Amino acid sequence: MRECGRSMVEMLGVLAIIGVLSVGAISGYSKAMLKYKLNKQAEAMTILLNNAMQLRPDFPETGDEYYAQLLSKLNLLPDGIELQREGSAYLTDIFGALIWFYGQSPYYGIGYRFDIGGSQKEICANLLNVYKTMHSEIYYIFTDGYSINEDGEEQKEDFGHFYGDAYCEGDNCLYNMSLNDIDMLCHQCTENSTKCRLYVTWK
Repeated sequence: MRECGRSMVEMLGVLAIIGVLSVGAISGYSKAMLKYKLNKQAEAMTILLNNAMQLRPDFPETGDEYYAQLLSKLNLLPDGIELQREGSAYLTDIFGALIWFYGQSPYYGIGYRFDIGGSQKEICANLLNVYKTMHSEIYYIFTDGYSINEDGEEQKEDFGHFYGDAYCEGDNCLYNMSLNDIDMLCHQCTENSTKCRLYVTWK
């Protein structure tokens, strides 16, 4: 009498195939979600920067919390950007990163702090591409961070500056910042420092 059914080896083979397909599906979903978030971030940061520039005459040199509170009260914070908490000087984006404003005569700026690891290099490149499209309005952008020296002390390091159209000379122009330049700035900042930050400034 013949017995019907599958052997243990066949069942293990089926489970292995399902496992491989599941890993591929999860990886594809994660990439799709990252791309979605990057697109939302690019849109939100473009709007945030434009709104801040429009309010330039109303930005006195005062406590940092003023800028975030002003944009919030005027309903000028785009979707995906919100106050960290009521009364805070910080905003957060779709990735949960900290964003802050500052006034430092003769210019104003927005700072962005990365959490090291994960997709921070992709996020950094995404922001630099946003700022590159606004090269005619921007004063300059730069990245900096902190590293630990041989004595175990934390020291600040600048990783490079690129300037807007009215202020650049030669190879430091934001409009012709290359993919290699972007990769270098983001790699040095997110991989070689403990507190990677990206700044964009305007006059």
